[in-house]
Amino acid sequence: MIRKMITLFITVLLLSACSSKDFTFSGESDYWQADLRVHHSSDFEKQELILRYKGEDVDSVGEITYTVNSKGSFGGTRDKLQENGSLRDYKEADPTNAKISEDTEVEVTVEWNGNTETFKLTKK
Repeated sequence: MIRKMITLFITVLLLSACSSKDFTFSGESDYWQADLRVHHSSDFEKQELILRYKGEDVDSVGEITYTVNSKGSFGGTRDKLQENGSLRDYKEADPTNAKISEDTEVEVTVEWNGNTETFKLTKK
């Protein structure tokens, strides 16, 4: 009986340690659209930002500066868009850092050619 209880306890412990959760935040402004994909596991959090220019002339955008603000923040300066008008950025955090939850407020700010837009991302 004790052996079965120990086996059950270890199984539950392993299953809870291996659990992961994925969710996505999305939002847009007049010129930009963004998705922030979040992957949680027991020992890290990975964030992937996909930022897209909604205008027609991608070449006119030039260098951009962007910031993602939530629990912690990340971003880039003097980055260029890909030919399709998008940019990808990744952030990974260990368990000691604050993690984004499904109800976290996320805000993106993009600066380009003397313009600035700030918009909120909401959970899909």
